[in-house]
Amino acid sequence: MKVETISHESGDLLPLLLDDDDLPIPAPNEYVMSRRYLSHNTLTRNLRELSVLYKWLHSNDINLSERLSSKYIFSEAEIKGSLVEALRRDQESQRKIKKIVITPNTFNQRLTTVRKYLGWCFDVELGCMPYTDSKFEQVRENKKRILHWLESAFMNSPPTNKGLRKGLNNLETEFLLSILDPSATASFGRDPAVRFRNYIMTTIMLFYGLRPGELLKLKVEDIEIGALSCIRVTRKPPDKNDTRKANPQIKRNGRVLPIDNPLFAKNLDLYITEWRDVLEERSDRNSEYLILSDEGDPLSQSSITNFFQRLRKKYPSKLPLHLTAKSLRHTFSYQMERNLREEGIGEQKRSEILAMLRGDSSLDSQLIYIAQEVEEQARAALKKYQQNLIIEDVPW
Repeated sequence: MKVETISHESGDLLPLLLDDDDLPIPAPNEYVMSRRYLSHNTLTRNLRELSVLYKWLHSNDINLSERLSSKYIFSEAEIKGSLVEALRRDQESQRKIKKIVITPNTFNQRLTTVRKYLGWCFDVELGCMPYTDSKFEQVRENKKRILHWLESAFMNSPPTNKGLRKGLNNLETEFLLSILDPSATASFGRDPAVRFRNYIMTTIMLFYGLRPGELLKLKVEDIEIGALSCIRVTRKPPDKNDTRKANPQIKRNGRVLPIDNPLFAKNLDLYITEWRDVLEERSDRNSEYLILSDEGDPLSQSSITNFFQRLRKKYPSKLPLHLTAKSLRHTFSYQMERNLREEGIGEQKRSEILAMLRGDSSLDSQLIYIAQEVEEQARAALKKYQQNLIIEDVPW
């Protein structure tokens, strides 16, 4: 049993769950097609989670469709004692050392997907039955019972350290920009075009909080340099000409981000008009994308990951271990939250502004940055309070 992705001529990517004979399994694939508004990566993860359910059904010789409409519905022992335990087990067969169980978060994700899917299967079954059918109420009660058993199996995740710093501090940010500055003599890298590319892609993520997928999806036409300069982050249909193995995606809201820094605008324009052309000439194909690889093709997400790994390895005492593309987004968010707070803007409004700038659809995603700033202010207040109490100088 495996998940394979079908690439259509339009550029759309459709994951399919195949059985041991490499034939599509109808029900879970129909379920995924009903959720096409979600990203390809999310749908692929959902099918992998459902594959655990279907492996369990196959090993226990259970026909799901027959069980849904039969009076011999799943028992509590089958759901809680067998299915739930199967969802807890690690399914990775290629590891040398196999885990006995998976993490609570992974288990809860599997359980959520399986629960939603079984609810959908029951709804399909009920939709095919007339309301006057004697089995209608029985199937509906079975649905409530099974979903309740699954809901009661959720695990509490271990507490996380929300105060753990995920972004860069001011010194680390200044050092990062200094070693990537293409005009500096000690700039990281040898190829001038690649150095300029690295500087531009890092500053875009740091100054605007873009996700790596959003950065890699930017095209030259999305950059406007002029009286009202801006970067346009917009959701686009799949590009059938994009040959990158892991196709970058803009998962959430688009936005228009103004370019108010004259130096950044000048460097971005210089990259587009001069250094990007140098990179593009190294490839046999023309590209519309803004960020190109050393060979002139659209840059991949794995290349960004590798780039930050090399930086951490070269400057271990100056750059933190958590330096990644995502840490730049966290740095942007923490700094924006601090600036908004210093401007006297209320918490609700700060959440709305952060969500708009970050392209998030939920305000809950901003709470971690508000909590971080509150915690730092609390530490500063505590330090000041203690300093005022202890007047004596300590000899050591």
